[in-house]
Amino acid sequence: MCSQAASHRKVTAQAGFTLVEVLVAVTLLGTIAAMVFASLLSTTQTVEAGREHTTREQTIRKILRLMAEEIALSKRTLAYPWVGMNGTQDGQPSDTLAFLAMNQELITVTNTAKEGDTVRVVYTRERDRLIRFVRKNLYTLTDTNESLDQMELADQVQAFNVRYYDEQSRVWLDDWPNATKLPKAVLLEITFQYPDAAPSTVREWVTIGTS
Repeated sequence: MCSQAASHRKVTAQAGFTLVEVLVAVTLLGTIAAMVFASLLSTTQTVEAGREHTTREQTIRKILRLMAEEIALSKRTLAYPWVGMNGTQDGQPSDTLAFLAMNQELITVTNTAKEGDTVRVVYTRERDRLIRFVRKNLYTLTDTNESLDQMELADQVQAFNVRYYDEQSRVWLDDWPNATKLPKAVLLEITFQYPDAAPSTVREWVTIGTS
């Protein structure tokens, strides 16, 4: 009789799990699931951050290419000089570039342009924004009383740096005060700083041609 009872207990133990074993198994499964979810969430956040950074950089590059196209076709006269001014703001480069360009709106509408259709274009950084001004008064860079068009090209801009290549001296300059000729090439640099990422600098070279 005792032998039959012992055999029955052995079969019962082999047939199922105890409550403790079930709790341990559930706890282990929960821990593993939490680790997998945390890893998946971290990976997803990293991928999304990478995509956002790539999108931002592509946007900046597109802006720089448009700027480069306009600069490449820029003009200068003795009355309306081509000017590159070196500057800083909050310890970071904040340069100003001014030149004559054809009125793009007029070209779009009429597909033609005359000598008198040129405008004064000014690129500069104001705080964390890259701004393009179109000034009707071609003689000045700083007259705030004149009427002008203003377009914000980018935000979260930490630095805007422009350098100019002097073909005659074969050196890169931080400014361009020469009113009698144009630089051979221009290097545009924009550093943008978003709260969730490290600073990133995008560059674009512009060849203007012989002076």
